[in-house]
Amino acid sequence: MGTYKNGINGPFRGKTGSIIGSSWKDVDYIKGFPRRYKNKGKPSEEQMLHHKKFKLLNEFFMPLSQLLKIGFGNYLSSATARNVAFQQNFDHAFQMDENNEPKLNYPAIQFSKGTLFTAGAEQLELLDDNQLKVSWNPKTYGLSGALDDQVHILYYAESWKSMDGPDHPPLRYQGEVQFTHSAAAGELIHLWLFLSDSERKRVSRTVYLSITNNR
Repeated sequence: MGTYKNGINGPFRGKTGSIIGSSWKDVDYIKGFPRRYKNKGKPSEEQMLHHKKFKLLNEFFMPLSQLLKIGFGNYLSSATARNVAFQQNFDHAFQMDENNEPKLNYPAIQFSKGTLFTAGAEQLELLDDNQLKVSWNPKTYGLSGALDDQVHILYYAESWKSMDGPDHPPLRYQGEVQFTHSAAAGELIHLWLFLSDSERKRVSRTVYLSITNNR
């Protein structure tokens, strides 16, 4: 029960209903109790599955903010690059494993969205000394694209959780690039590439390639 001090206009002390009267350093306060929420019990299977998917995709995209800013640069007026990447990928970025647990569907993941033409004829090769070679058609044929378009490349080695690519984006007219990989023997190497113009204002869709490290 709360009490008044010095009449009805004086400070209020104690608890009445959902409010508390108190004083701190000679200043009188009236506070409300924090709202208590009932325990809703364990999450449903659907909620747990959604949480697992969210965690998988979040951890995968976390180190890629700069790449996502390029790939989804035209959609960042009201969202972060990672949020846009979630919106563009969440519905199709997963498949279920043999234990009925979600895993990433790597070929379906997109790191970009735009109208710039892809290069075409994209290929991935293994070379000696842990080298990867990525090649593509260097010509534009007067269509949407320019010879100095940048080719953004990302590869992923799942066993090492390793994401990497060339130190600097090669250009469309160069037609190929080589760089070192760290995939384990027998491991499937996932690789994605997309193009942007020289000012990174226009981008292409993402192309997926893969190869098994049998060297």
